[in-house]
Amino acid sequence: MKKLLKRLPVLIIGIPATYYLLVKSELYVLTIFLCIVSLIGQYELFRLLNKNSEKSHPIFEWLAGLFILICSYFYNINGLICSYIISSTIAMLLTVFRGLKGNGINFFAYKLFNLFYLPFCLACFELISKAKGGQIIFILLASIWALDIGAYIFGSIIRGPKLAPNISPNKTISGAIGGAICSISFIFIMKQYGYFTLDITETKFWFLALSIATIGQIADLFESVLKREADVKDSSSLLGAHGGILDRIDSVLFLGPISYIIMLL
Repeated sequence: MKKLLKRLPVLIIGIPATYYLLVKSELYVLTIFLCIVSLIGQYELFRLLNKNSEKSHPIFEWLAGLFILICSYFYNINGLICSYIISSTIAMLLTVFRGLKGNGINFFAYKLFNLFYLPFCLACFELISKAKGGQIIFILLASIWALDIGAYIFGSIIRGPKLAPNISPNKTISGAIGGAICSISFIFIMKQYGYFTLDITETKFWFLALSIATIGQIADLFESVLKREADVKDSSSLLGAHGGILDRIDSVLFLGPISYIIMLL
């Protein structure tokens, strides 16, 4: 309960602010916000994966991330793909110019992962908002919130076997199932009442709902792996009891490309 109360102020401010940003604001405002999120998230990720680099900063990742998001804003999917390819090529060149230091593969792989995990995935939400409207994105986010709330309630009441005890000791199988039920139910209700209107088949809709309910949880565990291996509890303390930016968006990042494929391809 104390943990919930500590998180309450951010929720009270954050949910209305997110709704206004996605639904009421112009697309360029969302793009600016995503650029800020990408910059902070890349810094947190850099610290997680480079524990012994306190004095350095992810300059390349920052610049390439902004390049990807801005190109996506102006040139849509073509801009996203081209900017990611150009950034990846530059990362390859940086690996060559860096020379032989014994970890060239890790150096290159990290940069590719960083660019996909943050700016690429965030840009997909930018493209969805541009094509389908910000309300669609807000409902996708709300379905993740329903997933988290359902998992917490079902896991607290039913408990039972752990889902991944070595990665996230507090998560249970009952919580995962309960969270999935809540998430799918929420997005179905939004569809029935006309708040989630998409020109897609019933099959695609249910595939999207199942993707949110499953990938959202897997993505959360994925970031837990990064934090466990870095031996930290949160990606940062920027949001107080909520942790860092990565801790708030980890469940939705991979849903960006998946949702784009389902909705627009």
